[in-house]
Amino acid sequence: MKSIYNIFLTTIFSVSLNFSFCQNLQTNIKAQAMDMARALIKNDFIAFSEFVHPSIITYTGGKEKLKANIDSAASAMKQFGVQFKKILVGNPGPIINYKDQLQSIVPQTTTMQTMMGELEVETSLIAVSMDKGKKWYFIDTNVYKADKIKTALPDLSPQLVIPPQKQPKFTPNTQN
Repeated sequence: MKSIYNIFLTTIFSVSLNFSFCQNLQTNIKAQAMDMARALIKNDFIAFSEFVHPSIITYTGGKEKLKANIDSAASAMKQFGVQFKKILVGNPGPIINYKDQLQSIVPQTTTMQTMMGELEVETSLIAVSMDKGKKWYFIDTNVYKADKIKTALPDLSPQLVIPPQKQPKFTPNTQN
């Protein structure tokens, strides 16, 4: 009877430890995704680029080319009176261990203010860690479509399910 009790306690302890480990990973993913979002809103390329997957940096032509692309997008947004209002990061999905990488999908909602109203875009981030969950890199599936992502990151798990893109929601300004 004592051995059954010990097996039961060991099983409960192992399940609790695994759950706690996954919870810590999910908390870490969300915290780092929020840090990335804050850097994007502030147009802080140096901080933002720390969260861009190295393969995506290579795929886009290097850090200088990535910076030029981001600067160009920021300039166009400013020219057309578009600014980030807020970026909400959702809770990460299941964490998959594949080819020595941890991978997950993180929902993200970006709200932008335009001259004509508010635009809300729901998208997904692919989160990838190559160091057992300490440092996470993110790929926005709104910016990089599935075919480009698969080319740049061939080691993505086939179990990683990227939700289909949703239609943006536009709320026009009301006139008083």
